[in-house]
Amino acid sequence: MKFSHFRDILAVAETGSLRAAGRHLGIAQPAITRSIREIEQELGVTLFERHAKGVRLTEMGQVFVRRAQAIQSEIRRAREEVEQMKGQAIGEVSIAVSTASSMSLMPSAVTTFRKRYPDVVLKITESFFQPVEADILSGRIDFYVGPLDQSNISSQFSVEKLFDNYRMVVARKGHNYGSARSLADLMDARWLRPALSDRSTEGDLEAAFERLGLPAPNIVVHARSALITLLTVANSDLLTILPQQWIEFPLTANLVEPLLLDEGVMTAAPMCIARRQDMPLTPVAEYLCDLMRRAGEHFMHRRDKAGGVAQIAPR
Repeated sequence: MKFSHFRDILAVAETGSLRAAGRHLGIAQPAITRSIREIEQELGVTLFERHAKGVRLTEMGQVFVRRAQAIQSEIRRAREEVEQMKGQAIGEVSIAVSTASSMSLMPSAVTTFRKRYPDVVLKITESFFQPVEADILSGRIDFYVGPLDQSNISSQFSVEKLFDNYRMVVARKGHNYGSARSLADLMDARWLRPALSDRSTEGDLEAAFERLGLPAPNIVVHARSALITLLTVANSDLLTILPQQWIEFPLTANLVEPLLLDEGVMTAAPMCIARRQDMPLTPVAEYLCDLMRRAGEHFMHRRDKAGGVAQIAPR
């Protein structure tokens, strides 16, 4: 089994056809076909099955590709780590961040990182943890920064808590409910439910109403995008619940504002860093991870100095 076998199979899996994989790699299609046949003979299984528009992975092929992606990522990391230890600031770092962490942590961390490593390619994916869990294990993403419920995390991950996280009821600037001081004042409101970090928290809004003996909130919009959430709430009379970071971020603070309710804030999953347990980061990726850690410390310091979330939404 050669590295070229992994390269060819991953190219075919990504492009969906032998011809497209050959063009992508700059290799003749017969060579790609021969490479796949060799590895299938060695493994004794079929990795691809043909269909009208190309090929697709078999169940065995999917298993093999997951491992091949991890091998390819680790080979790349090994090469980059050696070069970085030799003093050459090259390579790439790939991270996944939630919207809230990108607002509160990423600006300062990325600015400092780019100054030190201007030639390193930085790949940033906006996501919660669950959609990128497999990519972290395969090595396609170095680490994740965002809200995370640590109770259900596999031991394959190392998780470091940065700070506690909170969400608040939010409305557009100048909303009629701006003077509301209790959830009881919002019984006639219509709500937008944003995508949250963990499905176990999706009933928090309803639970808050239920604890007060109030009818369930009238949720009329479900949004799976941070941009759609912001634009919809800022341009309508809908209310929503958002992380504290949205209220403090200059670009969003000008569009929406928190309602200072007597019930206070809603606890959310804490902000964390998650990475593979069994594999160290490259020196460059470790540096960025440490910058995110420091940014988290600065965020906590600013919040504590300002009186915490209680100043934003007193109980």
